[in-house]
Amino acid sequence: MLTCEWTASEGWLQPRITPYQNFSLDPATCVFHYAFTCFEGTKAYKDKNGNVRLFRPDKNFARLNRSSSRIALPTLDGDKAIELLAKYVKMEERFVPSYVPTHRYKHSTLTFPAYAATPSTCAQP
Repeated sequence: MLTCEWTASEGWLQPRITPYQNFSLDPATCVFHYAFTCFEGTKAYKDKNGNVRLFRPDKNFARLNRSSSRIALPTLDGDKAIELLAKYVKMEERFVPSYVPTHRYKHSTLTFPAYAATPSTCAQP
């Protein structure tokens, strides 16, 4: 799993790549109450030489950023996000199917805890 926390005071903190696991959310997380969340999927696939490729990640992160800004969530630096996602997918390439035309979606989601419908002060994809 690739996670990175954001706070209003510090911005995006150090990203972490950890083994697949359950994660917990604060019961006040807006997605449970006000549906403040963004979702975007990026396709990963292997080309004919077995190299893992991402399908138009720049477009995916641009859409995620447009959606995020519309609901007062922080945006991502697209180039850094693509670099992190590529590193993550390379580490987990054993899960990317090696036959065509299948692919594996890598889902990017932004959520944040809040106790009212207000702009976020922290977030985590």
